Amino acid sequence: MTTQANASVSSSNPSSVTNVANASTSDATHGVIDGTSTVWAELPAGSVALLYSGQLPIYNDDGVQSDVVTISPGGATNNVSRIAINLDPDKTDNLFLQYQNNSSDPNKWIKLNSKVSLIIGDSGNTLDSTGRFGPINFTVNFVGQDGKPVQKAMVIPINSYETDPAPSSFVDDSIRTAMTNIHNDLTQVTYNIDGYTPRATDPVTSDGDYTTTFHYIKKSAPVTPGGNTTDNTTSNTTSAADSSSTSSESSSSEQPASQPAPVKETTVYATKAIGLYKTPTFTKANRQHFYAKKSRTNRPQFVVTGYARSKNGLLRYRVRDVHHAQWQGYITANSAYVTNTYYQTNPKTVKVLSRHGINAYNHTSLKGKAVKHYARGTSLKVKAVKSYHLTNRFMLPNGYYISANKTLVIKK
Repeated sequence: MTTQANASVSSSNPSSVTNVANASTSDATHGVIDGTSTVWAELPAGSVALLYSGQLPIYNDDGVQSDVVTISPGGATNNVSRIAINLDPDKTDNLFLQYQNNSSDPNKWIKLNSKVSLIIGDSGNTLDSTGRFGPINFTVNFVGQDGKPVQKAMVIPINSYETDPAPSSFVDDSIRTAMTNIHNDLTQVTYNIDGYTPRATDPVTSDGDYTTTFHYIKKSAPVTPGGNTTDNTTSNTTSAADSSSTSSESSSSEQPASQPAPVKETTVYATKAIGLYKTPTFTKANRQHFYAKKSRTNRPQFVVTGYARSKNGLLRYRVRDVHHAQWQGYITANSAYVTNTYYQTNPKTVKVLSRHGINAYNHTSLKGKAVKHYARGTSLKVKAVKSYHLTNRFMLPNGYYISANKTLVIKK
């Protein structure tokens, strides 16, 4: 869960910060973690966790327990720099705190629970997640079209209180800011649940400062070759496909209804000019955005969140724009216009395309401190292709990892 954004990190935060989709600010104070269902926010400088004696689970970047440390009697304190929430069902026990243990790997996390309290900044205010002192509930709901839950809601009691002179219930401004940032960033997340598809209109809504609701529609039978769309969020429009000279998406260039449905949750980029549409049946009237043909390093990239078919049975991708999370809709699935953003097989040798070069890392997450930088034009041997969430990485013969994004490297 190492955070990433389009900015550099402040001096008070030692973690590496590089480029990631869906970062909601330019000052690296909060955002959405690339390829995950996790949102995060920075805590004020000076924040520490109070660790009670006993066994303390440590979690890795993916929210999975990776270690246990023993806290000696009397407890301990440790600096913490960020707070995060992961939506996955097995990772929602509580909030996560980034655990700064001054080791070579600062990207470890602990859960805020009955054995861990958080001192906010240097003001002496404490956040407690155990429900004491009349907490405010931070809630994330997951509901179907009938209003009933399709996944257990997350209910996280948050509260800060003055330790001097006496406890009195209130939410500290620092925590209010952090949790409001998380609340706002959740509306930029596409979170999939098996058997359901996110509602086409307003898939995520918010209520007040602390409640977020993800809305879903139950899927019908899967798409089969030659069949019609099962996406019951699609429009019933009868308009003809956009066949203007500025559009790449006339019916003559689309994939036929016999094209197999793609795997959901992948990433694609446009190799030619395409449009982003409100419905699977493309018309000039429902085109939201036009993407002109770009050079390889600047091609628009999309996360595929589902699929549908036009009224004529033509296959479409339901997507969100990687660099503009608010741009969501349908694009062509024609392989002449869009293709995988990441290499799927080993090209054996690649050349660095990015004008800024490319960094290599010790882990597939490409997080932490870069161990090597390769300048533009450098040729690199590739040993293997490794998957990481919605992305792929190249493992080099020296054991380092680089991105397999086609906008950054090209097969030689």
